[in-house]
Amino acid sequence: MQKTVHRNCYFIDFSNLINKMSAYIHIYTNALTDDLIPTILKRLNEHESVLDINSSFSFRNSNGNLPIVFKWEKPSLEIFNENNLKLNFSTSIKPFDLKEYKKKLFKDKIIKQSFIQKLTTLFKKKKKKKAVKTIKLSAEIEAQLQNYNKVFSIKYHAGDVFENHFGTLIGAIITELTKGVCHFTQDNVWYDSKNVLRESLVNLYTLEELPNHINKNVVAVAS
Repeated sequence: MQKTVHRNCYFIDFSNLINKMSAYIHIYTNALTDDLIPTILKRLNEHESVLDINSSFSFRNSNGNLPIVFKWEKPSLEIFNENNLKLNFSTSIKPFDLKEYKKKLFKDKIIKQSFIQKLTTLFKKKKKKKAVKTIKLSAEIEAQLQNYNKVFSIKYHAGDVFENHFGTLIGAIITELTKGVCHFTQDNVWYDSKNVLRESLVNLYTLEELPNHINKNVVAVAS
């Protein structure tokens, strides 16, 4: 854990912690511009005390970082309540094509099954071959994905309380603002822009905290 001094405040940087399990939020959308960044910060502050999204962040970067500074004003891990904390998410934005995506899913499935079959042959002399089937997305998700041409990805560490919390919140807000669809790889769950924030808030807050977060007015989304 690294402490750095900046503007007479102490920042605790959690981005260098090791041995944490990586997870991704993939957001499929058409509407990603830097004009959204102030609105993202505003929406974050409806739920948490986020002090800053670093000006170095841009949706124009194919590979970059999303640094945020925040306060953890909660009884859990209250030892950090007096500090300004810093997270630095790895991000990427790439072109998206549904047909190519489905080909990749199919290829990954074959590789995975082949690896499992090799392992099982170490323990069994005879093994029935399994039929390889194409991975199919739900009809609803596939119908939505065909409308998008970009995928924005946020990498976070699911075992880190702060990264999991803010990564989920940021991913949900961006999905909602851009009228996109997102995939949370950790739980292998898909959300669309209509349900992502509400579902995410239910997972992030206790029953006592939830009423203060879930009844927010939705702002106008990107066109």
